[in-house]
Amino acid sequence: MDKRVTILLPNARRQNVSVTANMTLLEILETACAKHGYDSEEHCLKFHNKVVSLTQQFRFSGLPNNCVLEMEPTEKRRVLSSVVVCVQLSDGAREQGDFSPNDTVWQVVQKLCESQILGYESPIIVYMRSEVIGQEQMRQTTLKSLGILEGRAMMRLIDKKPEELRMQANVYKPSEVKAKSMADDDDQPSTSRSAMASGGRGGGGFALTSNMIKNLKRTATDEHAANDTAKLTEKADSEVEPQAEAAPKYDWGSGSGYSLAHRQQRQNQLESNEGEENPSRAPPVVNVIGPRHAVLFSLDETKKQADDLPDSFFDLTVNDLKMVLRDLKRTSTGDDDAPLLTAKLRELERQKTMLAKLNQYKDCVLRIQFPDRFVLQGIFKPHEQLGKVEEFVRQFLAQPGEQFHLFTIPPKKVLPSSETLLELNFVPNAIVHFGFLKDGLNAESNRFVQDQFVEQLTSEEGAHYAVQKYRLTRAASPETNL
Repeated sequence: MDKRVTILLPNARRQNVSVTANMTLLEILETACAKHGYDSEEHCLKFHNKVVSLTQQFRFSGLPNNCVLEMEPTEKRRVLSSVVVCVQLSDGAREQGDFSPNDTVWQVVQKLCESQILGYESPIIVYMRSEVIGQEQMRQTTLKSLGILEGRAMMRLIDKKPEELRMQANVYKPSEVKAKSMADDDDQPSTSRSAMASGGRGGGGFALTSNMIKNLKRTATDEHAANDTAKLTEKADSEVEPQAEAAPKYDWGSGSGYSLAHRQQRQNQLESNEGEENPSRAPPVVNVIGPRHAVLFSLDETKKQADDLPDSFFDLTVNDLKMVLRDLKRTSTGDDDAPLLTAKLRELERQKTMLAKLNQYKDCVLRIQFPDRFVLQGIFKPHEQLGKVEEFVRQFLAQPGEQFHLFTIPPKKVLPSSETLLELNFVPNAIVHFGFLKDGLNAESNRFVQDQFVEQLTSEEGAHYAVQKYRLTRAASPETNL
C-alpha cells in the first residue's frame, strides 16, 4: 500500500508527499519546500503542535499513514555541525572520524576503511534499515540524506552480493500443528496459546480453560478413591516399608538446621541416589585447599551438557494445572488488603525473618568469583562479619598486599566489612564478586589466585558435593568446628 503524508504549508496550502519506509523526515521537508520555493533550513515540521525530529526515518517516527504535518518557520536558521561516524567492519573492528553531513558515504569509507575496501567485491553500507549498495550509490548518497545531521552514527561495512541481502538468517517458522480428534480435546486440557489466551481474563503466566477445570475435578475424585485404596492396603500389609521420596542428588539450598529425625534418612537417600544414578560412577573429587572447607573451581572448565528436551516436556500435566490454580488464587488474594506497616513493625518483621534463618541455617556458603572466572568457595557462620570473609580470601591471593573490595551485581554494590552475613542476606548461600581498588589489576589476563591453589582445582559438581557432604556431617555432629 502506498504511503503518503500531507504537509500544511505556511501559505495555507496542502502538499501531498509520497513516502517510503526508509525515507527521512528531512527528505519529506525538502520535497515540500522544493515544490513551493521555501528554504528547508529555515522551516521545521510539527505533528500535533510538537516538533518532530528530522533525522528519523518514517518507519521509526511513529507517524501514521496519511497524517498531516505542519510546516512552520524556525526562530533561526539550521546550521550543520560535524558528526562522528563509526564504521564497523566484518571482523568486528571499528573506525571512526569527524565528517560533515554533506560528505558522501564513499568519502567516509575511503577515509576510514581505505585498505579494507580494496579487497571487497561488493561493498555495502548498512545504516538503520537503509542499505547503500556499491560504489556508485555510495558516491551519490550523503550523510544528510540518511538523516545524519548531528551527534554520532554507527554504520556497518559488509561484503555481500545484493541478492544475498534478501536471505534472513533469523526468520521464525512456526512448527506444524498436529491434528487432534474431538475426543482428545474433551479429555485433555488445551495447552495452545490461543486457548490459554481466550480462557481467562486475569494476568499471570496461564489462563484456565473449562477443560482444565473439568480435568482438575475429575482428577480430584480419582485421587480420593486412590487414597482410600492405599489406606486399606497399608492396614493389610503393615510389614512393607514405604518408599522414600526422591531427593535431589546435591541440595545446594538445604541448611543444617533441620530436625534430628530426618538426618539419617537424608544420609541414606544421598547414598542411595548416588548408587542408583550410576553404579559405576565414583563421587566427584574434592580438593580442600584451606580452612573453612575451601575449594576452588573454574567456570571456564565447567562442562554443562544441555540436552534437547522433547516437545512433550512442555505439555501441561494435571499437577502443573494444580500449581497454576494455586498461584492464581494466591495472586488474587495478594497483599492488596494487607494493612500498612510502620517503620517499627517493618523492622520487627525483618528481625523475625533473621531469627527464622538463624534457627534453620547454622552456616552459610559463600562463593567469591574473581574476574578471571575462578570461584573460591568457603563456609561461614551467619553471625560472622564480612571482614572475616576478606581475611579468608586474602590468604589465597597472588598479591595479598593489594587492597580489594567485595561487591554484588546488578547493580554494583560495594559491601561494608562491618556488617554480618545475616544482615547482608547471604544466608544460606550467596555469590559475591572480587575486585582490586586499582582498576589496572582487574584485567582478566592477570592472575588473582596463587598457582599452588590453581593446580588443585575442583569441578563445580565437586563443590556442590562438598557442601552437601559437609551439611550432612554437620547435622550428624553439631559440635563440628570449621
